[in-house]
Amino acid sequence: MSFRLKTVLGIAAIEFVLLAILVISGLHYLRSSNEAQLLERSQVTARLFSTMTSDALLSLDLATLDALVSQTLQNDDILYVRVRNANGLVVAQGGDEEALAADFSQDTSIEATSNDRRLDVSAPITSAGKEFGRVEIGLSTTAIEATLADATRWMLSIAAMEIFLVAIFGLILGTVLTKQLALLRKGAKRVAQGEFGYQLRVSGRDELADTSNSFNRMSQALAAFAKEAEEARQKAEAEREHAETVMRDAMNSMEQSVVVVDPHDRIEFVNEAFKGTYPNISASENMPESFVELSCVLSEQLEPVEDDGASLNALLDSAAHLEGVSETENMQWQSRTLDGRVLMNSRRQMSNGGVVVVETDITELFDAVERNRQLEMEVMQSQKMESLGTLASGIAHEINTPIQYVGDNVKFAHDSFTELNTALEELRAGKGDLEAKLEEMDWEYISEEVPRALQEASDGVQTVSRIVSSVKTLSHGDATEKTLYDLSDLIENVVTVSRNQWKYCAEIHCDTGADLGQVPCYPGDLSQVLINMVVNAAQAIEESDEVRAGLIRIAAKREDDEAQISIVDNGNGIPDDKIERIFDLFFTTKAPGVGTGQGLAISRSIIEEKHGGKLSVESEVGVGTTFKICLPLAEAA
Repeated sequence: MSFRLKTVLGIAAIEFVLLAILVISGLHYLRSSNEAQLLERSQVTARLFSTMTSDALLSLDLATLDALVSQTLQNDDILYVRVRNANGLVVAQGGDEEALAADFSQDTSIEATSNDRRLDVSAPITSAGKEFGRVEIGLSTTAIEATLADATRWMLSIAAMEIFLVAIFGLILGTVLTKQLALLRKGAKRVAQGEFGYQLRVSGRDELADTSNSFNRMSQALAAFAKEAEEARQKAEAEREHAETVMRDAMNSMEQSVVVVDPHDRIEFVNEAFKGTYPNISASENMPESFVELSCVLSEQLEPVEDDGASLNALLDSAAHLEGVSETENMQWQSRTLDGRVLMNSRRQMSNGGVVVVETDITELFDAVERNRQLEMEVMQSQKMESLGTLASGIAHEINTPIQYVGDNVKFAHDSFTELNTALEELRAGKGDLEAKLEEMDWEYISEEVPRALQEASDGVQTVSRIVSSVKTLSHGDATEKTLYDLSDLIENVVTVSRNQWKYCAEIHCDTGADLGQVPCYPGDLSQVLINMVVNAAQAIEESDEVRAGLIRIAAKREDDEAQISIVDNGNGIPDDKIERIFDLFFTTKAPGVGTGQGLAISRSIIEEKHGGKLSVESEVGVGTTFKICLPLAEAA
């Protein structure tokens, strides 16, 4: 529905409502006034007729009564007239026979005449204040109803004509008012089609003119904005092309091979390094279109590194799950080409859903890592030998002491046996008697001391055997895999081997739980770590500024899924500015020539890298230091 039609219909509706109110109120007023006049006239007529007939009724002059009835019926709107005496008997009547035959009923309003279309009224005939009868008159309501019908038709005709004229004038007014709106609609349509800057012809100074002026300003602003947007788009396009050119040049200048894949597995870009590495694949006639196809081709030219089959399949997995990976899911793997080069491959998720795969030749780095690994093993072995060298004199001393009293006791037993054998040979030859010989050789002393000497010699041999066994555990080459080893025995061996390092400055208290049992480890390497810790603790106690009894506590226990070993000393402690560096290679807190700075670095490597555990330290200056070793027990099952 157009605005003009809405205007016309709106004005017509308003006019219709107003005219309806006017016509209804006018007709109601006209009907009310005419009905009131008719009622009043009927009452007046009845009273006048009763006055006129009073004398004739009193004198029973019937001829006069008939004459008065006839005279009254000459009025066109009077239908009948009836005169009754005091007893209600009709003494004179005239008019419409049907009306006279009907029962008389006094009408008090026009509504009561709707059935017979006559107004029935009566008036008493009185004289000297006494009623002698009454008159009955019936008036026709046809005339008034015809008058009201004519008035209704006339007023409705005038209203219809007025509504028609209002509609005509409303149509003219709507046309005038919507002319500018039509121009606005036309202009808006042209602007919507992209004709920014289109201007309307404006006439007048009303609100529509103001709206048209606002539209013209808006159109000009849109034209300026569109021009700026186009310039910005062209600039952005130029910058994008420049960025793409720079990016392509940068990626083509890289030594790494780069493959860019869109979210739909299509290969968007490969750089020159990739083409140089795989000239047969990157040839235009052989280049696969999808990343999955490229991965299948590349997998035929790659082999696992160090028998890691998963790394060979990583490229295929990367391609197969391209659309299912999240933005934070990245992959990295190693492969080896058929000619022996080692490649590091990485896949990174891009913000648009695609991926970029970078392949870096790390052959030199891989070889360097291998050389460093070998060097580390050599350094570890050298450090182990250094530890043994440090302990060598002490071990020799520890072995020498029991060997000395073993030799002395064996010599005493040998001399005693020789003397006893000589006495027995003389007795066999008949020289002397037994009692004299036993008293001469002091048999009572020999019989008590020889067994004791042999027992001490046995104990000394066992001590030497234990020291040798401990040294053997420390110095033997470890297997390539972890073995189950009793941690209590290992700690006891360490205490035995390092005894000469701590016995002059401290005591060692060992606390190994009964449930400790066997732990998966490399016994030789773990022994080396514990010896380093014990030697360091003894040296820290020797360097202590305070005079106090040195104490080293070694405790071991099972805690959840790991074995925990703690080595605690009451030495000087480590200052806060040095404790963060004590595990750095070649860093030492000892005086020059005392420490090499390798022990703790190698110990951390053995515990954390080789055993997969954790080595930590806590220290307080003037109180002491605690080293804590945690070893996983997962392989014990």
